Amino acid sequence: MRQTNIPQKPSDVTWTDDQWKAIMANGQDILVAAAAGSGKTAVLVERMIQKMIADAPINVDELLVVTFTNASAAEMKHRIGEVLEKKLHANPASQHLRKQLALLNKAHISTIHSFCLEVIRRFYYLIDLDPGFRIADDTEAQLLRDECLELLFEEEYGKAENNAFFDVVDAFTNDRSDDALQKIIQEVYDFSRANPSPNAYLSSVVKMYELKEDSKIEELPFAKDLLFDVALHLDGAKKLLKYGKQLTQRPGGPSPREANFKDDLALVDVLIQAKNDGWQTLYEAMQSLKFTRAKPCKGDQYLSELVEEAQRVREKAKKILQEMQSELFSRMPQSFLRDMKEMKPYVETLVELVQKFSQLYQAAKADKGLVDFADLEHFCLEILNDPEAAKENSIRPSSAAEVYRNQFKEVLIDEYQDGVTRC
Repeated sequence: MRQTNIPQKPSDVTWTDDQWKAIMANGQDILVAAAAGSGKTAVLVERMIQKMIADAPINVDELLVVTFTNASAAEMKHRIGEVLEKKLHANPASQHLRKQLALLNKAHISTIHSFCLEVIRRFYYLIDLDPGFRIADDTEAQLLRDECLELLFEEEYGKAENNAFFDVVDAFTNDRSDDALQKIIQEVYDFSRANPSPNAYLSSVVKMYELKEDSKIEELPFAKDLLFDVALHLDGAKKLLKYGKQLTQRPGGPSPREANFKDDLALVDVLIQAKNDGWQTLYEAMQSLKFTRAKPCKGDQYLSELVEEAQRVREKAKKILQEMQSELFSRMPQSFLRDMKEMKPYVETLVELVQKFSQLYQAAKADKGLVDFADLEHFCLEILNDPEAAKENSIRPSSAAEVYRNQFKEVLIDEYQDGVTRC
């Protein structure tokens, strides 16, 4: 976080310096990452309070706060109410604080789906949606999905010479059932719906398999992320080996094994350099991945706990490298590229099946006046995005979005399960 627009922390506050920055920083996006139980939600609540008592105060209903569960939203409102009551007790003449307590029940503190639902109910006419819709429960939605899949497969099996479909069935199912393929279709469908434009995402999946004759793994769309992951693993192994080497240098440490750790570190350095030179070079280096036999450490001069710790650390580093070798470098790069080329027609057919299922499922829900939680997100985005921008697969605020831009002064999100609070 850039340390801009942050007032000096008073000497009587108990917030840490980093918490104070998160509470008081203005004019920028803020991302707070900390361990569970470290006070992220408390920081978020205090930030809201500070917004309400600043020199140019705002009202609590001018903040949009998104939480992960309804229980979290209720708890946050309760916390804010308690703090406001304490502030009012200390300053009973403040009409602004009294107003905030009165507005608290109307404050926009809710889950993301509750907010989406509010937007849809307010602007449903912009997307030609029946205002009498209801949200399907999990069981109802799954039964409807199963019906749509059954209809889809019945149609596909009934087509003459539908070889592309039959090839996919043979590739992903067994002789007894096509449940596995149906499961894959639903999983790909759900993943696509996690993207702003599902169809654009599905098209990008097919394009991933459109390879030129001279393509290299480094040129694949996912190669950057893959190489980043490889670099993380190599760095992790190197840190472990450095620590192991330090153990051998301690009094009572397994000093004969310092040579083992030096050899291992040299091996990792070769792999790191090979990664920088390209996937083919890294593949070749991985084929010569061999570790020296651990030097014996017998005698009273070696502390057993240090010997065992050094051995544990080395085995952990070796496991990282060996698993990476078996998972990513057991076959020649050309074999992977050939597989991707051969998989393209299967992926194309699978994507077509997902798109057909999507159409059937959306039509079935519309016929019954149902929406699911993913629909809430997409309908809300459709309302908030300019229709012309949507045609270009881009995002630009619609007239409805401008209403919320004028209404809210700040958006705060306390939603992530991985211990991240975004303000």
